[in-house]
Amino acid sequence: MERIFITGGSGLLGSKFPTITHDYEIITTYNENPKDNAVKLDITNEKDVLGIIESLNPDLIIHSAALTNVDYCEDHHEEADRINAQGTLNLVKACQKIDAKFIYVSTDFVFDGKKGMYKEVEKTNPLNYYAKSKLKGEEYIQNSDLNYLIARVSVLYGWHTNFNFVTWVINELKAGNQINIVTDEYNSPTYADNAAEAILNIYSKDRGGLYHIAGDERINRFDFAKNIAQVFELDETLINPILSEELIRKAPRPMDSSLSVEKAQNHLDIKLLNTKEGLKEMKKVIE
Repeated sequence: MERIFITGGSGLLGSKFPTITHDYEIITTYNENPKDNAVKLDITNEKDVLGIIESLNPDLIIHSAALTNVDYCEDHHEEADRINAQGTLNLVKACQKIDAKFIYVSTDFVFDGKKGMYKEVEKTNPLNYYAKSKLKGEEYIQNSDLNYLIARVSVLYGWHTNFNFVTWVINELKAGNQINIVTDEYNSPTYADNAAEAILNIYSKDRGGLYHIAGDERINRFDFAKNIAQVFELDETLINPILSEELIRKAPRPMDSSLSVEKAQNHLDIKLLNTKEGLKEMKKVIE
């Protein structure tokens, strides 16, 4: 049985892999959030990374750990680089030592958002430091001799102990709170369970290179929030439309970082879900 080593096992995406497959031996890791049957790993410590990965000798490393708070990264460049860039390079070195395949989870924010529905071949131009640090990770991998796959996702959502956009909207609407959501920022929201399944599916086909593994849709945040309300039968009149310029945020965001998933769909045996499809699958879990 092939062994898969997953960084960020306590995160939203990383936590999904053990639940969707029994075809592999899954080893998950954590750093600050302890998790049962997981290995403690600080990806910024090169010696630890090399030692642990050499001892476990996985066939595949899926790197989903990252510092993802966009505004925090804008104020903490060194920390963002240490985790998102240098941490990735440490894992690249470990992969090279044991000749494992490497899958790196990246982000739609590597684009500047001036056009949307980006294809894998299009030029990157990150606007904020979070995205710059993630792009450095991509470049470390592409400049290596690894057998790799880079999977860009967009606005991951799903059930998890930590809030994401969907669980936050559900909780606020259930509490009867008014929420203000922007109408002028577009993404391709990605159901985490679907993304994890797609990543393993594409790995099983021994595909490599760069893929957009995201939701099959271009949608603004306001319409996404309305879909959440409709699927979970909550009061959508509590959702107020606003423009992004009304928000006070440290880091700039791309206005339209939606991703084309045409390439991935051509190589997958499963469907990448749009928001209504993903939300309905999410709802089934609690029914």
